[in-house]
Amino acid sequence: MLRILIPTYADDIHATAVAIALKRKGHEPILWHGADFPTRQCGSIKISQHANSWQVRGVELDEPAGSFDVVWFRRHTPAVLPQDLYPSDREVAERSAEAFYRAIWQLVAPEAFWVNPFGSSIRADSKPIQLIEASRVGFNIPSTLISNDPTEIRQFLADNKGHTIYKTFRPAHWKTPQGVAYLFAADVSLDDLPEEELLQVTAGIFQRKLPKAYEIRVTCFGDRAFAAKLHSQDNKLARADWRRASNTLRIESMTLEEDICQRCFSLMRRLGIVFGCFDFVVTPDDELYFLEVNPMGQFLWVEAGDPSILLLDAFCEFLIQRRIDFSWSPSSQSIRFSGIQAEANDRNKAATELHVLKPSRLGTDRSRKPSKKVTKK
Repeated sequence: MLRILIPTYADDIHATAVAIALKRKGHEPILWHGADFPTRQCGSIKISQHANSWQVRGVELDEPAGSFDVVWFRRHTPAVLPQDLYPSDREVAERSAEAFYRAIWQLVAPEAFWVNPFGSSIRADSKPIQLIEASRVGFNIPSTLISNDPTEIRQFLADNKGHTIYKTFRPAHWKTPQGVAYLFAADVSLDDLPEEELLQVTAGIFQRKLPKAYEIRVTCFGDRAFAAKLHSQDNKLARADWRRASNTLRIESMTLEEDICQRCFSLMRRLGIVFGCFDFVVTPDDELYFLEVNPMGQFLWVEAGDPSILLLDAFCEFLIQRRIDFSWSPSSQSIRFSGIQAEANDRNKAATELHVLKPSRLGTDRSRKPSKKVTKK
C-alpha cells in the first residue's frame, strides 16, 4: 500500500475524486489542506546537529516526516490568516507563513515520486518560457507580446489590424451586484484600450488571433498522451475562449499524430515536468499551433465531456506505478469519474465545514463603481 500526499483545498473536485479512486485501488491518499495553516493547522521543523525532521498536525492531518511514497502537488494553497489581525501584524504573519511553507515543501518526502517536481513548478508555469521552449521543440506559436508598455501594445494591435486576443496571466474574477464577473480571453482592438496610465498598471498577454477550425486538449501523464477534440467553433460563447462554455462544449476523443506527442513529451522534459495539460488551435488550413501547457491543469472535465477518455483511472495508475513509462489500458475494471462524482461532491461539501476555505484569486469587490476602468471599455 502506498501513501500518496495531495496538497489541496476544500472543494477541489480533482483532489477528492483522485483520493476516492486511489482508496478503491487499495492505497492511502492524504489530503493536506494548506488554507488551514495557521488557524487550524500547526507545523514544526526540528533541526539539530545530527538529525532533522518536520511535522504537521491539524484537521484530518497528523503527519511526521518521511512517510510518503508519492506527492501529487495538486494545489499549493497559501496560508489564510485571521481577519482581525492588525495590518502590521498581518504583514509579519504572512511573510512568516510564506517562509515556513517554502521551507517545509523542500523537506517533504524528498525521495518520493513528485507530480510535478517541486523545483520545476515556477519555470514550467511561466507563459513566456512555455512559448519559447515550445518553439524550440518545433511547435508553431502565435505572434505574442507580453507587456505593460502602452506604446508597444498599441503598435502590436495596429500591426495585427484588428486580429488580436488579450489574455491574463491568471484567471480573474470580481464580485458585482449581479454576482461574479469572470475575465476570459477576448478580442481586443485599439478602441478597447483604456488610457495609457491605466493600461500600464497591469501587464497583459497580447497574441495574434488565429483562425480556428477546432481546438485540442492534450493531457499528458508521463509518456502517455490523451487527446480530446474541442468543437469550440460550434458554440458562440466558446469561440474566443472555450472556458466560457465548458459545460456545454462538445468533446470527443481523437488520435494524435506521434510526432505531436513526442514534441509534447520533449517540451515537458525541457520544463522539468511529468504531467501537463496542453492547449492547441487547429486552423482551417490544418495547421496546429501551441497556446500553452498547464503544469497542474484540470482533466476530469474532459472525461465528463467524453466518458470514453478514462483520465481518472489512467492518472491514478500513473501515481501508483511511480514511473514515466507506466503501463495502463482501459478495461471494464477501470474506475470512471461518473461512478464517483456524486461521492466526491458530498465529500467536498463536508470538507467546506471542516477546513478553512481558500482565498479567492482576486475576489475584489467591484460592486462599487470604480473611478476608472482598468480593463476593456
